Amino acid sequence: MNLKGVRDTAFGIVHLALLATRQRFALGVTMLMTSLVPIGDMLTVLRYDGSTATAFGVHGLTAALVACTGLLLLREHRSAATTPTLAMTTVA
Repeated sequence: MNLKGVRDTAFGIVHLALLATRQRFALGVTMLMTSLVPIGDMLTVLRYDGSTATAFGVHGLTAALVACTGLLLLREHRSAATTPTLAMTTVA
């Protein structure tokens, strides 16, 4: 359990650092990569005859939510890049 705590803490610090520095695109990419961790945990639980409900209910749901968050951050970055900005003009 100690290893899992260190792993989760390290990922949390990386995500907080990217959030604090307003690196939303990089945060989206790291969230997508981080979603692979609970998938691995889910497969490990299933491989070693653990509870199917725990595997899918805890690890599978976590992977899905983290991946959705990453995709939303990437989508936000893409839509912000393609949205035209209105130029403000002064009338003299």
